[in-house]
Amino acid sequence: MTQVRTVDHVVIGLGGLGAGAAYWLAKLGQDAERNEVIVGLEQFELGHDKGASHDHSRIIRHSYHTPEYVKLASEAYETWDAVAAEAGEELVVRTGGIDIFPEGSVIPISDYTSSLEANNIPFEVLDAHEMMSRFPQFSVESGVQVLFQKDTGIAPAAKGTDAHHRLAAARGVELRTNASVNRIESDGAGGLAVVTDDCIYQTGSVIICADGWTNELLEPLGVRIPLEVTREQVVYYPSTPQSLSQFSIGSFPVWIWMDDPSYYGFPIYGDMGAVKAAEDVGGQPTTARTRNFDTDEGALKRLTDFLGHTIPDMLGDVKPRVKTCLYTLTRDRDFVLDTVPGHPGLQVGLGSAHGFKFASWFGRALAERAVFGTTRSNIVPFRFDRPAITDPSYKANYMQ
Repeated sequence: MTQVRTVDHVVIGLGGLGAGAAYWLAKLGQDAERNEVIVGLEQFELGHDKGASHDHSRIIRHSYHTPEYVKLASEAYETWDAVAAEAGEELVVRTGGIDIFPEGSVIPISDYTSSLEANNIPFEVLDAHEMMSRFPQFSVESGVQVLFQKDTGIAPAAKGTDAHHRLAAARGVELRTNASVNRIESDGAGGLAVVTDDCIYQTGSVIICADGWTNELLEPLGVRIPLEVTREQVVYYPSTPQSLSQFSIGSFPVWIWMDDPSYYGFPIYGDMGAVKAAEDVGGQPTTARTRNFDTDEGALKRLTDFLGHTIPDMLGDVKPRVKTCLYTLTRDRDFVLDTVPGHPGLQVGLGSAHGFKFASWFGRALAERAVFGTTRSNIVPFRFDRPAITDPSYKANYMQ
């Protein structure tokens, strides 16, 4: 027999963004002395590897292409630090980071420097010689420009999501696993029902953080976001005793190659004993339901060839280890954070394959809107009514 429950909030999807939303709903509600019932629904186990929020590390950085994103990045650091303080553990690890702009790069360095300056974020611009003197692991050509920012670092994917889960549960959030959502029902006036196999949750507040599964929930309501889902991979190149000191935190930065194709990487972090690198948007189209976990040998060769020229000491004789994940991309690669048109109380949070660094910020912004009706953050660029979502002729561009 199907149970019917009335609750205050339902969060669908408990990966990075959904875990953040569950935590911040509980925190903000309790801070406002509201005794609210919050349910989080996850179709798999917590911490599963089928989406985009698992593995060790994600980049967190102030350096972005617009002043608005730089400001949101500052808020992201703020929210992660608040969660770390409550959890009693370090989450974000500040390593310093470099954005490397080769001569003629498709991404101009001026967008980044002007955006940082607009927010009074300190940075340095280095030429190729200065960069290789500071970071001798790299080999680049003379026309390269490099942006160094000291607060760039690592947002811990699995560890950060687990902290949100633990703190949310400690604050009374009911986190249900293996609980697939069959459908969402909406009366168009704020009455919502979330239907699972064993329960119907009646509520006025639903937050969808379902990433590659988002349209499966929206399309029955007559709404669809133009999204491309790709299967991406990250590669761990095992360190040797000789390379360990070269690539440890303090000696080696987080880095991004700001061109097409774009590559990025990390110092040794966590228990992998390896340096991590990847190509950004280098994978093949797939769906959340049909993706596989096989190694893309072509992508692996592109990355390894690039590293062989640019960071040659990363490569050793031991076979690298490959992990896969999903990218779920809007056509402008901007977030979605808005109420679904025609369905009051139903929100979507989608990170467009660069959202994990903002996961706790997403959680706070979504929760503020659900609890108070508005958020302190500027979310205008992430609305449903922008051209990348509404204009069928909009051409996808994933370079930022």
